[in-house]
Amino acid sequence: MIATSLDEIVARCDFLELTDSATLYPNHSGSGLALLRVNTPKCRATLALNGAQLMSFTPNDGAELLWVSPQCNFSPNASLRGGIPLCLPWFGPHPSDHSRPKHGIARTQTWELSTAYLDEQGSAVLQLCLNHTADALFEYDFSAQLSLTLGDTLALELALTNQSSRAFNASWVMHTYFAVSDITQVRIEGLDGCEYSDKVKAGERFIQSGPIRFTGELDRVYENIQQPVTLNDASRRLQVTGDKSPSVVVWNTGPELAANIGDIGAGNHVGYVCVERGACLNDSWTMAPGETRLGQMSIDFD
Repeated sequence: MIATSLDEIVARCDFLELTDSATLYPNHSGSGLALLRVNTPKCRATLALNGAQLMSFTPNDGAELLWVSPQCNFSPNASLRGGIPLCLPWFGPHPSDHSRPKHGIARTQTWELSTAYLDEQGSAVLQLCLNHTADALFEYDFSAQLSLTLGDTLALELALTNQSSRAFNASWVMHTYFAVSDITQVRIEGLDGCEYSDKVKAGERFIQSGPIRFTGELDRVYENIQQPVTLNDASRRLQVTGDKSPSVVVWNTGPELAANIGDIGAGNHVGYVCVERGACLNDSWTMAPGETRLGQMSIDFD
């Protein structure tokens, strides 16, 4: 029988457990959120239906991959600081109306878990759906499906469909917060010689020289990137690959900005770096009526 509710899906999947943020994040603020725990021979993971946001991923023979801010607010319709938020259908400020939510509307909506299963390799596959009806925040109908494959590697695939009668422009990013030992020891490789837009310097464009290192606030968007990007930390090496996801965003607040962002907090910038894949700025998608487009990010780790 096909499961038709969250409880039914969890009941038939012995690798899933329904829990909550008060249990898993007892020292964090907020009114509380339902969370899904995934536990397989390959990995452990935590997922919030709020934003279809993966909050935690730990290979069973490795360390936690993702960072969650100590100041993260676990409340319904909140922007959760950490894990992998999905910024959709725009990235950053809205292109024409800065009063609308930064990074779009999908990350604060409750998504529906439509299916979950173990594939032939023993990886957990979860699919979540969001249907948006045109409103004042985004004037077009669309549906989105996010598929997560959690196993020896981590992969996320977005399928976006324009369900309205008019074309629209969409940008999106899988805004991944990687846990690191010390941001000052991190280097990002694979972008040498690539042009980027420097958001710290009002979008001025520069050419990357050598690996990216962090000495303060850094906020860059690299476009038309086809190759993998490598994150080197003191204790591990990760490779972030995009398929039909040509934009790479690299971000860390640095100490001054972190102290002024309530859900990051002074000193907490040292524990994360954002290395993201998606389609934004000149890589943004123009979606014809009825069109579906796919984009994927995968993460391989040593």
